[in-house]
Amino acid sequence: MSHAFGPTQPPPNRDANEPPAALRDVQAGPLPCEGEPPVDATPCDPAGHVALVPAACAQLGRAQAPLLILQAPYLTPPPPPERRQLSTLAVSSVVAALFGPLGAIAAIAFGWAARREIEQAPALRRGYALASAGLSLGVLLTLCWSSAIGFGIWMWTTHHGGETASAVPEGEASPEPASAASPSVPLPDVSPPAAQPSGVPEHTTHRRIGGLSIVDLGTDVSVLSEELAKQRAEAYAQGEKVLVMTTSDPCEPCRGVDRALGDPLMQTALRSVRLVRVDIDLFKEDLDQIKVPRRLYPGFFLLSPDLSPQDGINGGEWDDDIARNIAPVLGAFVRGQYTTRRQPWHPLPGSGMRL
Repeated sequence: MSHAFGPTQPPPNRDANEPPAALRDVQAGPLPCEGEPPVDATPCDPAGHVALVPAACAQLGRAQAPLLILQAPYLTPPPPPERRQLSTLAVSSVVAALFGPLGAIAAIAFGWAARREIEQAPALRRGYALASAGLSLGVLLTLCWSSAIGFGIWMWTTHHGGETASAVPEGEASPEPASAASPSVPLPDVSPPAAQPSGVPEHTTHRRIGGLSIVDLGTDVSVLSEELAKQRAEAYAQGEKVLVMTTSDPCEPCRGVDRALGDPLMQTALRSVRLVRVDIDLFKEDLDQIKVPRRLYPGFFLLSPDLSPQDGINGGEWDDDIARNIAPVLGAFVRGQYTTRRQPWHPLPGSGMRL
């Protein structure tokens, strides 16, 4: 039977994926010139082999071109990495630390949360160092704010308590007439000395209130200058400084100073001081003799070597007679540092007694 395509034509239904004959010949056996030549093989012809391979590849390329396309992965640049975003909590921890005590506490919370967020998703978030800085800053500022608030509360409590302690005895004072003679209001935990009707003790008394030494000159003192010399010698032996206070009875400002002596502020201001209280009515002539002013009282005087006043102030240097007002003035005065005054110091004219 004859075919329409002729005896030399290939069958029309040949598989299209079957490689051409030239390529089959190449694939069937080893290429010429490689290894031992087969029996009855024609001599190796390098030129013919070189011509055969390109021809076969060209024919195969037309039939199966998609199968031979290769792509090297190292020749294509990798895609750029995705940029990590800065953690908002890390930024908030640093900013919140600048907004007072509550902001410092919030900075601790934000910094801790930012660190957790970055540790859980390090490929998406950055700013771990910033979160750590905000956390540390929040801890530091929280400690500072706590110390400052605690110190402020302590100062307020101390001053308020001192003022209340000074005001309570004043409110509980006996409503006796101002003209009636009455002894000084006793200081805390100290028994009042025996007193004459004028408020002056019969005998000189010496007592201590905290670190303050108090001497009340009694009616048994015959010469004021001699007693002051004695008190100064005893004070020097104990490392104390003599401060003379002129007082009278009745004298409400004097009693205000008496009530304030037990206050911590006064104890600090008059540490290592011997306060010698002298009644201006009982020792009027003696005070005039050593040139101690009597017109304004209570008066406070530092003595010179000859027992005359070297410097002096009076209760007009402060307002209300409470420890908060008195302590800064007397503390600076006994140390020679009270320079700005309401009333300048003017010693009395004339010559006094010299020892």
